[in-house]
This record gives sequence, C-alpha cells and structure tokens, in this order.
Amino acid sequence: MDALSNTTPRKRLGKKSFIQKQEQGKYEHQSNVLSSDDLKELAFKYRHRTPGSVQYKKAWNNWSSKAIESIRYNLFMNLPYLPDKAAFEALFFNLGVAADEGRMPSFSDPGARAGYSLEFFSRARSLADLFLDTQDDDMNSFPCFWKEHINESPLLGGLVSKGENIRMYNITSIGGGPGFDFVGATLAASFCSIVGFEEKSQNASKINTVVLDYEEGWSSLVEAMHISTSNILTGESSCSWGGKCDITQSMSHKDNNSCRELVSTTDLWVCQFCVAENAKLLRNSKFIFFRDLFAKAKEGSLFIFTEITPRIWPEFYHMIESCNYDMQISFLKKGRIMLLYKKKIKNVEVTDRTIHTSDTISKQDLELLQSFESIGKAHDSNSSRKRQQRKMTSQTTK
Repeated sequence: MDALSNTTPRKRLGKKSFIQKQEQGKYEHQSNVLSSDDLKELAFKYRHRTPGSVQYKKAWNNWSSKAIESIRYNLFMNLPYLPDKAAFEALFFNLGVAADEGRMPSFSDPGARAGYSLEFFSRARSLADLFLDTQDDDMNSFPCFWKEHINESPLLGGLVSKGENIRMYNITSIGGGPGFDFVGATLAASFCSIVGFEEKSQNASKINTVVLDYEEGWSSLVEAMHISTSNILTGESSCSWGGKCDITQSMSHKDNNSCRELVSTTDLWVCQFCVAENAKLLRNSKFIFFRDLFAKAKEGSLFIFTEITPRIWPEFYHMIESCNYDMQISFLKKGRIMLLYKKKIKNVEVTDRTIHTSDTISKQDLELLQSFESIGKAHDSNSSRKRQQRKMTSQTTK
C-alpha cells in the first residue's frame, strides 16, 4: 500500500458516509439491508403504478435506495481488501483537484479504491435515474434518439428480440472501476422488469457490461461488485473486468486492445467523470482515442458522458463536426450529461456525407454549447486558483 504523507490534503467524510457509519456501529443491526426476495416482493407491490407517474417515482426512489444499501453492505462483506479511511479521504480531495487541473489522480492505493467502491454509489443511482426518467412523457428534455434507443433496450425491462433468439445488450464502461455503471443498469432493468413489464420479465433480454479502466487494480473490485449486485438483484445481467483502457492514447495502442475488440458489439458506451481529469492529455493527443472510437463504433450505438463541468463538451462537438462523423449530440442537467448517438445509415446511396449543424445538434443545445464555451474561458482565466482543503470546525466528541 502506498504511504500516505501527513501533509496530504484530505476531504473529511461526513455523516452520510458509509465508512463513517460503519465505524460508529450504525450498521450493526443491518436494518437497511434487504434480501433479494425482500426487494423483489417490495417491487411487486408497485406493479400497478403507471411508469412516469408521481407514485411510480416515489416507489422507484424508495426501492432503489433500499437496493443500493443492500448491495453496498453485501459489497462491504465481500471486499477483497479493507477500506483505508485516510487514503480514501486523500483520494476524495484529489478527485476535485484533478477536475480543476485536468490531471488524473492516482487510484493505486487498494484501501482508497475500496473506500471509493463503498462511498460513490451515487454514480450508479444517477445513471439508473437517467434511464427511469425516460418513461416520463412530461420530460421533453430528452432527444428523440435517446428515447428511441432506451425504450427499445432491456434497460427498462422490455424485450430486444422476440422468441427464443434473444440477443445480448452490451454495455462498455470506460474508466468504470469498480462497476457502478453495471449497478446502475441492473437497478433500472431489475425494477422495470417487475413493476412495468412483469409479463416480459422471464424473457427479458440479457445485459452484459464490460468494465475497462486505466488502473488495473480495479479488477478484483469489479468481480466483487458483480457478485454482490447479483446476490441482491434479480435478472439476466452480467459484469466482467475487460482490462486496461487509456483514453489519452489511440485505439491502436496496446493498452486499448480490449476496447478495440468491443467496438463492433457495444450498444451503449458509458464514460463517467473521466474526461475533465484527463483534459490536458486529451488535448495534447487531439482527442485521438475518441476520434478513433466514434469512427469505429457501430451504427445505432449510444454514448453517455457525465462530468462535474461542461466546459470540455464544445471540444467534442467541434471534433465531431470537423471529422464529419454521422452523430447527434445533446445535453442534460445543465451540461453535466452529454449524450451522443451514432446514426444508422439508411439503405440509400449517399452522395454527400457532409453533416449539417441542424442534423448534429438542436438550436437549444447549440445555445447551451455556447454557454459552455464561456464557462471554459472563465476557468482558463482563473487557472492559477488552487483548491483549498475544507476548514474543520472543532466538535465535541460524545
């Protein structure tokens, strides 16, 4: 384990921290931990609620919160090594610095990785919420390409193929250690297969997630996450460690061999909170990894990018435009989410492959893009600022 300097900045864990609660014995009676059968029975009680309704959303919030706590506790009991609170707090602080400065933090400390695996289930929940929100007809923020793809996928509990020839729906999680994207997809599919599509649940298409990451130490935690999620949730979802991936190198680089093999079969690409922390090297490489990926990705594939800041999205848009990729782009949550879609080419002779702005991005999203450019310029002008460690107030220990 890497040595932790006493001078290393740390972001102290708060009252909601699982590690903090565990230290204080608040999980001693496991009151928030439900079994797989308990969760299935709870979801079954909601089967008559209409997807997208207020009552449906309340049911989802209650069920998913309990499901995550159960997976988290199961994972804690299933970890290949124990979390190191101090190492994780240092990593937690450095994640913010990485986003500010565009330089990736180190995930080499096993104890820090274990802590990260327990503390950041919000990333799984946010992804699952994104899928469930598609069912709300009143939400007009989703682009048509998103609605069509997600509604035709098994992520909402439906079928992709009829009869016995049921195909696999493939997700590739880039920078996805320890497997939160897998958890998010499985949460959504498990709930919807019981509540919204109970008649289809036994024939639901299988979801397969492959996790790629620059830090190969995630492999054992990905396996642990797969086991714990499968112990708690029902369904036909699987997850595996795919190997190393370096988004600052081309797809032909040896570190991206696994990713290159997945390009032709991946239906959904998810890349959460990996772009900002690699911004400098991505720019130095002229975004070669993503240029290669977008060029080789199969038609009809969807991409989800999430970030704490939208300032780098304009560079993706200009890359797509300059390379004439047949893609569409849209933004959600004030730019915290970027959606990309590689369009299916119709069976007609194409004489002009030039992509027009109106085909690539809507007027509303183009206006957002211009605001993101302003955010980027403001950040660059204040690049000398340093993230400060949070000041701790004295507390009386009871």
